[in-house]
Amino acid sequence: MERDRDFVLGTVGGFNRRVAFVALFGGALATISAATARADVVSSVDTIPLQFALNLQYLTTNYLQVVTYGNKSLLAPQDIKGGELSDKPGIAATGLQVVDFSTTDRTLRPRLREMADEHKNRLSLIRSFLRGDAPAQKAIDYSPGTFSTMFRLSGAIAPDAAFDPYAAPANCLLALETLLSVTASVYAGILPSMTDEIATPAMSSMAAATATDLVTVRSMLSGLAVDDPALLTVIDRLAAWRDRIDGTPTTDVGLSPVTDPSGQTATRLTFTDADGLLLSRTPQQALNVLFMTAASVAQGGFFPTGINGAIVSSAAN
Repeated sequence: MERDRDFVLGTVGGFNRRVAFVALFGGALATISAATARADVVSSVDTIPLQFALNLQYLTTNYLQVVTYGNKSLLAPQDIKGGELSDKPGIAATGLQVVDFSTTDRTLRPRLREMADEHKNRLSLIRSFLRGDAPAQKAIDYSPGTFSTMFRLSGAIAPDAAFDPYAAPANCLLALETLLSVTASVYAGILPSMTDEIATPAMSSMAAATATDLVTVRSMLSGLAVDDPALLTVIDRLAAWRDRIDGTPTTDVGLSPVTDPSGQTATRLTFTDADGLLLSRTPQQALNVLFMTAASVAQGGFFPTGINGAIVSSAAN
């Protein structure tokens, strides 16, 4: 659609400096204006990026809620319907399973549950900004088959192999790393286009918090990689695929340590560019990853019937 094709958001490659400044103070501003935020409707200019953000929040929240709390925590009908008072029902996500974290460090599940709660709160906040303009959740497929396709395309597993994100804590984190990398980078990418004095600082804080979640998951994986170095290779290949499939410039980084200019080993836990700023994607680039294609399409991958909102197509790369 014309509107979708022309709406290319963000400063691709990283936060611009204005956005970095806003993100630094966004948490305080969002807290101060929280009561007002829930009573006001955002400007029409900001509706488009917020609708896209809500689709991504559906994606991360369903996953985190179920893998940590179980299937009863799948987003409820009132959390996924279209609009504030609409009778347009959302479609419940499928393929999710709870993960057994008892075989790993006891801190993993509590931290992921905290993350799950935060993401559900962020979803509610975005819906409160959009109110009647909130898009309903469309079908989201979290089945092992969907993740297996992504892992095969990236070369992280063999062409005839399967990947089950619910079979072990490490698998769960590997799958979550992709979902968070896309979400964090898009939140960074949409900020320069936003103008609403209430929604913009709140989304800046949300972008910073999601980036923190991503670093947390990458830190968990780095810790597990001490006993299983192959995890680093999987992340490196997934990151390279995400960076390749969504065009240019650089939008992703691997996890294997690198050698710095002084010859010392440095980790790559953060998701930043050469200026130390958060890498960003446009919504269309995010859909390349989530639809699992470099072509311009309107469905695929995690979203077999596409998404709702003004931006529905991936980029042609």
